[in-house]
Amino acid sequence: MKYLISINDAAELGIDRLRMPVWAMAEDHIKIDIFENRPGPWVRLFSPANKWCNKRDPVKMVIMEFDLNEKVFLKYEGSLPESHDYVEKVKSFEK
Repeated sequence: MKYLISINDAAELGIDRLRMPVWAMAEDHIKIDIFENRPGPWVRLFSPANKWCNKRDPVKMVIMEFDLNEKVFLKYEGSLPESHDYVEKVKSFEK
């Protein structure tokens, strides 16, 4: 069973990639920077749809847009942006 964690929990555990289970695409996720077991000031939101919607992937966001203690995330275990599967998904938005 997968347990929901917060951004602060993830930083303490050294988990830098997270996703909300309600996000539409399996590849949608955030990457946090971790400094001394704490999240850094920025979050990078990765999504294959980003280049189509926002002209760039990832999209950088201030971390304060999230509740750092809300347990709404899972550890992201999907395709990374440089993987073949992720790149192919990005290409599907170009059609």
